[in-house]
Amino acid sequence: MFQPVEISDMNLRKKYKIFGVCKYYGTYTGIMFADSPTKYLIFVNVYNETNDVHVPSKLFISTCNFYQFVSQKSRIQSDMEMRAVNLVVRRIVGDDHFTW
Repeated sequence: MFQPVEISDMNLRKKYKIFGVCKYYGTYTGIMFADSPTKYLIFVNVYNETNDVHVPSKLFISTCNFYQFVSQKSRIQSDMEMRAVNLVVRRIVGDDHFTW
């Protein structure tokens, strides 16, 4: 699952999803300031999902939308454990509709 992230909250050497004209994935390596006040973000190992093309590095303007991956592993693990507990307790109690 992806969630929006502000540029100030981005971490170096972390992979992000970028929405501009096309969809991209890349590893953030820093910010470059041009002569103008516009910020450009530097990404390496960039994959263009729209055109299925890999490039070694690419600059993205700060007006693009950036997203970080948020793992759902802990929630999934918790749900599985809760289901297992409910199954065991239902057998002990003898009530098929019991919920812990």
